[in-house]
Amino acid sequence: RVDQLKYDVQHLQTALRNFQHRRYLREQQERQREELLARTFTTNDSDTTIPIDETLQFNESLQSAHRGMDDLIGSGTNILQGLRDQRVTLKGTHKKILDVANMLG
Repeated sequence: RVDQLKYDVQHLQTALRNFQHRRYLREQQERQREELLARTFTTNDSDTTIPIDETLQFNESLQSAHRGMDDLIGSGTNILQGLRDQRVTLKGTHKKILDVANMLG
């Protein structure tokens, strides 16, 4: 019988705590609802700005660096093509010199 009473007391205490918690949450929600209904909304302050200028400058810098790298790669390609052309020219000249040397003996 004592154990049953202890169990009943614990059960009732738990139920009371749950009831108090739900009541607290309901009161808090009602307060928040009242605050929202009583609040007057206005337009945004002048402090609300988006830092587009900094982002735009960063984007322009990246695009400039990208163009610079493209120019650098294009210049390197042109230099390599020039070296290949010179190699072909030098090979032809070398062959002609050998032909002349063979003709002269």
